[in-house]
Amino acid sequence: MSKKILIIGSGIAGISASLKLNSYGFSSVIVDKGKFLGGRIATRELKIGKNSNFFFHGAQFFIARHPSFKKIVIDGINNNYIKEYGDFLPSRYRGFPNMRNFLLNLSKNLNVFQNNKVIGLRPENSKISVLTDTFYKWQIFDGVISTLPAPQNLLLMQEFPILKQTLLSARYAPCIALMFSFDKENPNIPNYFDFYNKESILSWMAAGSNLCFWTAHTKDSYSSLNLQKSNILLKNEIMTEIRKMFSQYKDLSSINFHELHIWKYAKVKKISKGTQIDPKLPIAIAGDFMEGPNVESAFISGEKAAKLIFNRLG
Repeated sequence: MSKKILIIGSGIAGISASLKLNSYGFSSVIVDKGKFLGGRIATRELKIGKNSNFFFHGAQFFIARHPSFKKIVIDGINNNYIKEYGDFLPSRYRGFPNMRNFLLNLSKNLNVFQNNKVIGLRPENSKISVLTDTFYKWQIFDGVISTLPAPQNLLLMQEFPILKQTLLSARYAPCIALMFSFDKENPNIPNYFDFYNKESILSWMAAGSNLCFWTAHTKDSYSSLNLQKSNILLKNEIMTEIRKMFSQYKDLSSINFHELHIWKYAKVKKISKGTQIDPKLPIAIAGDFMEGPNVESAFISGEKAAKLIFNRLG
């Protein structure tokens, strides 16, 4: 009989874990509290008439060095849901026509349930019992993989002290994302700006689906010091910086504010000791905080967690 595994989190680590488990012949179900899958591989859609336009307010791109992730990216390019982004070494990639579409294609044959928050985990003999806010009753699974950011994972791992201790070591920096647009495309400006080594509260700014729709990300230092400010103050400060930066270009159309999004657990600053399974029970934790602060590392962590569960139960 096929083992039934619950995966918490529908970001790249959760989807990767589900794909790997299915390849082992296990049955996997992904649940996530959010409205949309993708986690920090995020997209905001703005419809103007019949046209869909996209802001990429989470991860801006991804790279592919590991053989298993390279295979995923090549398949996406061949099937037109991933495209190379810019002229970088190593190559950078984006989902097409938006970042989330990359994960929508990866997960099209998976069992994914959004708006489903796990609120409790506990051992049940040699299995794991799960409580969600949808059914409000405990359900038993042969195993669990949780891919939530470490601080959110901690709330679920009270019955699993070894995993809890690992989660305590992870550290994150927040990031404030501001989405804005121009009234029309401005072909004389680049499609991205990198501010990492420059005097600015911004770290990165880039166009989304076209040169009208942009996202700006703030630096760690600014984000950490200013999270308590109101959204209005943050919007005004960041928009002032954006307008100042674009003032060097002539004949630009008007800049319009759209939305502010705060990523509380945006950037991993301290990695834990690697993807991990409980010493005795079939429950594992995975994510970028376990392997490295990028999309590819989160994918690899999901695969590793699936292998740990398979080795425990297979």
